[in-house]
Amino acid sequence: MSMTYLKALIGVLLAVSLLIGGAALAQPAAKETLLFDFEKAADLKVWSNLKLPDVKQKEPPVKIELSAENATRGKQSLKLTFAGGRWPTITTTDVPADWMPYWTFRADVTASRHCLIGFTVLQEGSLRGGGWDPTVSRWTKTAFLKPGKNTVTGTIHDSNNYSINTKQGKVVRFEIFMYAPHEGETIYVDNIRLSTVKEATPTETTKFTVHGADMVVTGVRDLGKQLKARWTKPEMKTLDQVEGELRTQYAELKKKHPTAVLAVLRDGQKGFDPAHPDKVYAGWKDAYWSSHGPDGMTLERTDNIGKQASHEIFMRHRSPLMRVDLASIPKGSTILAAKLVVIRNHDKFVKEHNPDQPNMWVVEPCNRPWEEYEVNAYEYAKDKFWKAIGGMYYGDDPDFLPIYLAHGPSQGKVNTWDFTHAVRFWIDGKHANHGFMLHGDAGDWFPRAHSREAAALSDRPAVWVIYEPKK
Repeated sequence: MSMTYLKALIGVLLAVSLLIGGAALAQPAAKETLLFDFEKAADLKVWSNLKLPDVKQKEPPVKIELSAENATRGKQSLKLTFAGGRWPTITTTDVPADWMPYWTFRADVTASRHCLIGFTVLQEGSLRGGGWDPTVSRWTKTAFLKPGKNTVTGTIHDSNNYSINTKQGKVVRFEIFMYAPHEGETIYVDNIRLSTVKEATPTETTKFTVHGADMVVTGVRDLGKQLKARWTKPEMKTLDQVEGELRTQYAELKKKHPTAVLAVLRDGQKGFDPAHPDKVYAGWKDAYWSSHGPDGMTLERTDNIGKQASHEIFMRHRSPLMRVDLASIPKGSTILAAKLVVIRNHDKFVKEHNPDQPNMWVVEPCNRPWEEYEVNAYEYAKDKFWKAIGGMYYGDDPDFLPIYLAHGPSQGKVNTWDFTHAVRFWIDGKHANHGFMLHGDAGDWFPRAHSREAAALSDRPAVWVIYEPKK
């Protein structure tokens, strides 16, 4: 290498270095704007209780005051004392009109228990109420709090360009709300600020073990893709045909296992317990709830649908929880075979999602003792919160176990899945039976499926179990 070439190369590298350094220096410095720190009496006067004239159920007023307790910036915080209610909210119009330069929202909140709070921003074009259009017209950040100090962090602009954007106009209002507070309960809010820094959201991939397939996948869609080549168009069968096949299977198993027992676990049906043949099974429960995004779907996420005769079964964020009591199966029994049966209440399928194309469904076990008439996307029982919206937390002490106990495609109006591994999983004495969620990859969709409350007994979901009692 000649000296002339070496000098030229050094010059180029030096120029590139200066350009990169100059670009770094030219980057605007991170900017943080303080919205509220509640240090002056005037800071309190801009806040009031939200009162909506067209709402029948009025929320009890929130007591708003300054406090020297739990300040995280300066000497005072905002103390909010609730008198119960569903979504009591305080509001202010004393807020910057332009949030477009900012990317990250933060606020410090101190609570005495696990609870749910939220913040909402309304622009000139924002709408109130439930439903898709109103929800995406406003910005909302909800957060599960732990006892003590919490820093709530939210992304102001999302990839779908919902809510805070130029088309919605100026920011005109900011609100703080709490979900189902106890009477006399207090939280403290302080140091509400905005930052121009865009925080990187850590991505975590959950690995699901697939029982009976010796596979590990990243989700139901991954499982569907891996097994797509094995899919065959299903033969549509009636319930009589399906049950006839199950009884034939039972007869075949009896040849090798003479003491085998068949138990049909369907609400309202007799004969599930050989020791009490006239006893009616009443061990099924199911409840639908939606954890559909975005975060402003607070009204929909608190709905509990545990008493309807049918419900949707679709993807992970729009499917029901189910539980079948297995206590009638004697401990130590050998599970020879089991089937889960779920019936749609229609036989017409939509073009985009139907059983005549590759699809995959899984059974994901729950790890919480949920209540049928209380569970929703926030709580598995009253005042008992999931660790993440919709129970989608798979870390330490997960909401749902990262396991698929059953899997396979749908078949039409009457659908069955091999449930053998699921029943074995729960009766082995090592795992509490908190039920499961049946959800799919969107290849197929059950707009409505019969629940345990279905009027016709034969329409109700069931688990057929063939077992051999311990000798």
